[in-house]
Amino acid sequence: MAPAADARQDAPAAGGDPSGVPHDGNTRTAQVGEHPENTKPTAKPVFSPFDMSSLPDLRDPSSHGGANSDTPADDDRADASAGRNDVRANSRRDPHAADLHALDPHADPEDQSRAEFTTVYDIIDSLEQQLDEAKSSIFTPSQVRIDRNAFASQLDELKAMLPVQLERASALMREAERRLENAQTQANAVVSSAQSRAADIVRDAQEQAQFLAGQDNITNIAKQKARAILDQAQTQADKLTSGANQYCTDVMQGLQDQLDKLSQDVRGGLTVLDQREREASARLDHIQSDDYPEA
Repeated sequence: MAPAADARQDAPAAGGDPSGVPHDGNTRTAQVGEHPENTKPTAKPVFSPFDMSSLPDLRDPSSHGGANSDTPADDDRADASAGRNDVRANSRRDPHAADLHALDPHADPEDQSRAEFTTVYDIIDSLEQQLDEAKSSIFTPSQVRIDRNAFASQLDELKAMLPVQLERASALMREAERRLENAQTQANAVVSSAQSRAADIVRDAQEQAQFLAGQDNITNIAKQKARAILDQAQTQADKLTSGANQYCTDVMQGLQDQLDKLSQDVRGGLTVLDQREREASARLDHIQSDDYPEA
């Protein structure tokens, strides 16, 4: 048990960079999590992207069971992992990535929700992979060692990506509301125009009917023509009003469907993230005081 304690005492507290992550030129590892009997758990632990306070601060040595220097092989693996993370980060920042508007409207809502939050899921999956592939300590088999700097860097990236994802969903909702307002304005204009045109047609028909009815020698003919004109005018007015109302109904229904779809996608993403948070809280064991090696 003594070598583990000496390793923690010999680990220097080097100066940190602006992000607050300590470094001394060597790769640091931290012992987090527990695997009973030194076996991997059946379910992967998941960290909630909404409540970052539930995650241990790997940059603080007091929040875990100490730090140990990795072997040169571990340094090589850390460098390779950092290179893969750079490539993955560049791919996630592709400005030509698909937008929510390009998603298939007939696709499964749960699949679309995961696609919308793919950036956050990639980071969480990478953190899970680090925990699954981490090596256990000889003196504390219930604990594993991970690269503290790489883990903390991915946590910082996760914290930075979450507001972007939430703002993206909020922007889509605002865009849907703006389209709804524009459609409402357009529908009101169409109805007003149809009503005005119908009123003009009826007024012209009435004036023409009155003129024809005023002629003594064609009174009967004028009345018949007046009735025909009035009937035709009323039919046209009813048709215009009905068409305008149907158009407005179709536009409003289409926008309502879009709003429901966007709301369902956002709720689906929030539900998946909330479920992951509950699973992580239920399965992730915490380090107890008796888990530390005795000096």
